[in-house]
This record gives sequence, structure tokens and C-alpha cells, in this order.
Amino acid sequence: MSDALTVPVVHLLKAGVLYQSDAPAVWEQIVSQQAAIGDYLSVIGLDVVIDRAEGYAYVRQQNLDSRDDGVPVPRLVTRHRLSFPVSLMLVLLRGRLADSDADSADPRLVLTRDDLVEMVRGFLPPRSNEAQLVDQIDAHIKKLVDLKALRQTKQTGAYEVRRHIKALVDAQALNDFNDLLATYRDAASTTAKDDT
Repeated sequence: MSDALTVPVVHLLKAGVLYQSDAPAVWEQIVSQQAAIGDYLSVIGLDVVIDRAEGYAYVRQQNLDSRDDGVPVPRLVTRHRLSFPVSLMLVLLRGRLADSDADSADPRLVLTRDDLVEMVRGFLPPRSNEAQLVDQIDAHIKKLVDLKALRQTKQTGAYEVRRHIKALVDAQALNDFNDLLATYRDAASTTAKDDT
């Protein structure tokens, strides 16, 4: 590997998701060396994904079960199994980001901890102890911070929704979730009418 590729490749592999605003010099290296980085990473079964419009880049595992010689390729990028509440929060955050993009010129979406709790509270089973429910949601928020879907801001209790969430939850997944939610609401309203 040439010296020009060392820094951007190492940053991509370490960061998980690298944002232009977090490392402008490395971002410029990634953009200028995109083809060479892609060629290098493909040797080890990875693709580089660069979204210039949103200003982020990351690596992902290629969709290869085995090489041309039939030898299985081990996964280099780990998959994270997400719980239902964390998956739900990702989809809800993706919806909020889409709404924010449509309604606001500000590319950043910042939500408070209370916003996040209220956003997901109605989808989780009710608890007799409200503090336990909030603690559970706090644990889910921490998981989203660990996955870099949320970033804690300098303001206490405020989180920025990261733009790469669009790659994690695409428009089709968002539409499927909205359809499922509509079906759930219809079933719930039918049940409520039958009970009266």
C-alpha cells in the first residue's frame, strides 16, 4: 500500500463512519484517492462507501459468500444484532431526519433526551415504574451513541442525529415500517371499537 493510502484507510477502518466535519484533511484524502482505496479494500473483501452530499464515508463487507475458488470469505466487518427497541429507534430517527430535511434548511437534527424518550415511549410496553422505562430508553440511547447513529452535543442531554442513518435505514425500510404501523393502528382501532 502506498503511503498516500495509509492514513485514509486506517481512519476508515478505525472510525467506522468518518465525517468530513470531523476530519477535513483525511476526508480530502479519501475523496481524492477513492478509486485506489476501493481497489485496496476490495482485496480484503471490503467496499468503501462515500456520500459526498452528506459528507461521510465508511467501509462495508462485500456481498461475497466465497471467492472464485470456492473458499468462504470470513467477515472482517462485524454485524451488530440490534434489539427491537434499538431498531425501532433507528427507524423513528430516520423518519424524523426525513421530516427535518423536508421542513428545515438546517442539515443538523438535534433532539433532547426528553424528545427521544417521548418519541419511543408509545411503542414500548407500558411499565408500572416510569423510572425503569426511562432507564431502559437511556440504555437504548447509549447503544445508538455507541453505533454512532447519535452523537452527544456540547449541550447536556442533547443528541445530534448522524446523517449516515440514511444508509442504515433506507427509504424502503422506512416505508415498510410506516405500512406496518398503519396496519397496527387499524387493528388497534378495530379492537377498541369492538370492546365498546
